[in-house]
Amino acid sequence: MAVQTDPLTASLQEEKLLEKLAQHAEVRQHMADQGFLKELERLQQLACSEEPGVGQKVALAAQKDPRIMQALMALQGHGLVVDESDLKKAERVGDMPRREPVQLEQLLLVKDLQDPEEARLKGNEHFKAGRVSEALAHYEKGLELFQGKAEVPAAAVATLLSNAALCYLKLQWPERAKKKATTAIVAIKQAGTGDFDQSKLYYRRALACVPWLGMAVDDMLCAFQHAKGTAAGAAAALSLAEQHRLKGEVERLKKLKSSAEADMVKKQQEKENEKTAEVQRLQGTKLKKEGQQGQHYSEYLAEQDFSHWALQRVKEGVLGVTHTAQNGATIEIASARCATGFPRRPTSRILGFKVELQEHSKVSASITNKKGQRALYYDMDLHCAWLGKSAGNEMKGLIRVYNIAHDTKFELGGDENTSYMYQLGWDQRVSGSWAEALKTEAAELFDLVALKVDRVIKELRAK
Repeated sequence: MAVQTDPLTASLQEEKLLEKLAQHAEVRQHMADQGFLKELERLQQLACSEEPGVGQKVALAAQKDPRIMQALMALQGHGLVVDESDLKKAERVGDMPRREPVQLEQLLLVKDLQDPEEARLKGNEHFKAGRVSEALAHYEKGLELFQGKAEVPAAAVATLLSNAALCYLKLQWPERAKKKATTAIVAIKQAGTGDFDQSKLYYRRALACVPWLGMAVDDMLCAFQHAKGTAAGAAAALSLAEQHRLKGEVERLKKLKSSAEADMVKKQQEKENEKTAEVQRLQGTKLKKEGQQGQHYSEYLAEQDFSHWALQRVKEGVLGVTHTAQNGATIEIASARCATGFPRRPTSRILGFKVELQEHSKVSASITNKKGQRALYYDMDLHCAWLGKSAGNEMKGLIRVYNIAHDTKFELGGDENTSYMYQLGWDQRVSGSWAEALKTEAAELFDLVALKVDRVIKELRAK
């Protein structure tokens, strides 16, 4: 065994490490947790190895897991207070593995139990009182006691499994809940117990399977069928209220599944759009000017800058935008500075307005010619001020239309890889129903500004 001078590392080389740790009450409470024991075993093997930097690795592990630090301090003859908040924080940030739902405190409650039925009844009492870990310990003890019996009643075992599954759901261990419910379903089928209510088993497994929505929908349908008494081997039908509740759960999970599938398709499309956009971003928009189909260019690479022209054309187009509401509300042209510094917040739809291009808007446009192939590149980020007037009141605002480039287009509801985007802002000091109406309708500017921009882009393509 390698000799280690580091005291923390040396303490892990004790031959009867677990026995010595068990002598310390503050550490003993962790010793029913498999994650804690596995980490101790790993560190003990590390301490006995000849790996370089062993002391550093041990110290790092102790810094991450408060239980390990407490154990190492105990071996050094020092006490260390570790409270529940320290442990939860370490679990939350991933510094230590999640603790088992049943700890030593709960195991001590059930160590003297000898009757599975007594374990079930006491577990029910704990569950009703909100002590879920204690209830789970009793249900697991009942299952353990059944293992030593010659004849095991399937219904009693399934009940304990079902109750344990519910506890795991409450404690957010879905994989274990799913396993318990599945074991119970198999036990009932093998025993052919027709009078056992399996709707709860399928319902609980469905909840455990929510991360896998297809399975969850199937199980909830089974739960509904058992509740109606229409499934093979189902017990008598449950109440209409229970059937109605389960039917509602089926519909809820179906909607979740449909939404998840649509979201998956959308994300996949966004990935494909990003690939396409990246290619177009590099290549630009290919142009072919009328009358030049057969013309050969002498320049290998040439570029014409149309940024100033495009800026002026966009400004002229945007300044002409006006909208009047059905109730007669109008807007006056805002000054170039009126919207500067306004906080931006997204909204969805101004009762009347004109807009002016802000000085900090950015417009770049160029056409390149390489070996006779012409391509258009442009990028625009427009900041437009607006002044809304309604019923003798007025409000200043800003709309930013951006992500305008040769690889994007105007498309309502499109994704950020391939579509124009916008943000809205307004003077938050102004309030009232008329102001709320202006805010609600402000997004109509997006369509109008985008329309003007597309006309300028069409002119660019014709050059």
